[in-house]
Amino acid sequence: MDQPAVGSGGATLLARRPEILPVGATVLACAGLLADSPTAGWSATGASIAGHGAHGGVFTSSGLAMVAAMTVAMMGPLAVPGARGVARRLPRCPAGAMHGFFAAFVLTWAVIALCLATVAETFAGVLGSAAVAAGALTLGCAAAQFDPRRRDALRACERTHQQGSSSGPVVDSARFGMSCATSGFRFCALPMLAMLALPGSLPFMAVLTVLVVADRFTEGRHRLVIAVLYAFLGIALLGVGLN
Repeated sequence: MDQPAVGSGGATLLARRPEILPVGATVLACAGLLADSPTAGWSATGASIAGHGAHGGVFTSSGLAMVAAMTVAMMGPLAVPGARGVARRLPRCPAGAMHGFFAAFVLTWAVIALCLATVAETFAGVLGSAAVAAGALTLGCAAAQFDPRRRDALRACERTHQQGSSSGPVVDSARFGMSCATSGFRFCALPMLAMLALPGSLPFMAVLTVLVVADRFTEGRHRLVIAVLYAFLGIALLGVGLN
């Protein structure tokens, strides 16, 4: 009897449970951050509010690794709808197409995160406190919930469709991953900026991630609750930074 091709089972598993890839990557990224928690962030003080720069700033090997891990940990769950879209479009779901989608999604957000990290570092330097900068940006996240166009835009973002092309399923899926990442920039850039202002605080990153994911998956239906939670978090950080 013929044996199934190597990797066919993996492809079938991804077709049935496409969320395995982004969720698995998110878990691994969180585990890496927790394992490195004594020296989390690119500052020597880890979870302190002193800010960045003790290890040479963002563009060092440790800084780049930290940004990459934080990006996967925060943005990975948001790749789930897109991964399901790839599985629907490709019923046989070649593993390469799914990996191409997720790699492009994460790499696009990693580039965005590196750009935002320099802005966050500068903003924290101007204010003289990473906690104050993170608090102010988190309050900005609360205010952004009241954008009257936000709910419709979130719904449109979730309806992003993969377009076919003659480039093959892997390239096509990678383009779709980039599209999914850039379509979420408007909603996720500000929370990511807040996270990058205080990179040593894993609890802060975890709370922000929960709020971002809740905002996207509920399509803004609970924006008042989410705004209040953002506001409480921002006020708490301002209190820490100003005392």
